[in-house]
Amino acid sequence: MIAASTLAMVQNASADPALSLRLNWKMKGEFAPFIVAAEKGFFKDEGLDLDVKEGSGATLAIQSVATGKDAFAYVPSVQLIQAVNKGVPIKAVATVSKVDSMGFVARPGVTLATPKDLEGKKVEIAASSTFHNIWDAFARKNGIDASKVDVVSVNPGARFGLLLSGKVDILADIFITNELPVLASQTPEKLQSLAVGDFGFPIIGYTLITTNEMIEKHPDEVKKFVAAARKGFEFTREHPEEAAKIASAAYPAQLPDGPTRGQVDALDSFLSQGSPKALFVGSDEGWQNTLDILAAAGVIDEKKAPSDYYTNAFVSEK
Repeated sequence: MIAASTLAMVQNASADPALSLRLNWKMKGEFAPFIVAAEKGFFKDEGLDLDVKEGSGATLAIQSVATGKDAFAYVPSVQLIQAVNKGVPIKAVATVSKVDSMGFVARPGVTLATPKDLEGKKVEIAASSTFHNIWDAFARKNGIDASKVDVVSVNPGARFGLLLSGKVDILADIFITNELPVLASQTPEKLQSLAVGDFGFPIIGYTLITTNEMIEKHPDEVKKFVAAARKGFEFTREHPEEAAKIASAAYPAQLPDGPTRGQVDALDSFLSQGSPKALFVGSDEGWQNTLDILAAAGVIDEKKAPSDYYTNAFVSEK
C-alpha cells in the first residue's frame, strides 16, 4: 500500500530528477527489455544517458519518482492507482502489460485445473502481496469456499523449498513471468499453474510511470525514454533467445540462462494478451475495468477518470 507520507515527500522533490529508471524489484528475466535497451544503446540513440536501477518494491519505486530521485519507474497498475488516489502527482506514460501475470502454481502431483482446486489444500498467500488484497473477492467470484482453504504466509525466501518439499501445496501469489520459470527449472516434473486474469481478474499489470511535472516540463525526454524502452521490448519479442543471452551476460549472478529464457518467453506470452494490441498503448476501457475490479475487491475506495492514471501521449499506436 502507498503510505500517506509519500505525498508530503513530494514537496521536497528536486526540480530535475536524475534521468534513471527504477525497477520495482531486483533484476529478473522479465526486465530483459530494459537491459537490452541499455546494452544495445537504444537509450543513447535517443540522446539519453539513462541508468536502469534495481528496486525494493513498487511503493518505494513510486516514492523515488515522486521525490525526484528517479525520473521513471516500472510498477504494477495497482500501486500506481493507489498512489494517484492519495494525491501523488504521477501518471503512467506506457501501459505495458494489459493483463497482470499474477497466478498460482501447484507442487508436483497436486491437481490445479480450476480455482476450486484450492479447496482442501495448504495455500501460501503472503500478507504483503497484491493477491492477498483480492483473495476474498477472488474466492467469491470463483465459488471457492475459503473456509476449506488452509491459507499460510511464510518467509518469501522459503516459499520455493516448502512447495517442492510438499510442505505447501500451492503458491497463490506468484507471477507467471517471474517465479514460475524459476520453479520449473528446479524440478523435472511439469508444474500446473493458473493465471488470475483468466478467472475474472484481468487487471492491468506493469506500467511505466513518471511525474506530472516531468510530463509538463520535459515532454521531449519522456517521449525519447518511451521510444527507447519500446525498442527494447520490440527487440526482446522479436529475438527472445538473444535478448535472454544479453540479460544473462549483463547480470550473470542473478539471471541464469535457463530461467531467464523462460521468463522472457512468459513475458512475451502476457504481452500478447488483452487490448489494445499495440505495445505500450492503453485504453480507457482497460483502465476502467481495472478500477472497477479493484474497487469491487475493496483494494481501492475511489475511482477517478482513467485519464488521471495514464496517457498515450508519448506512444504511437503502430
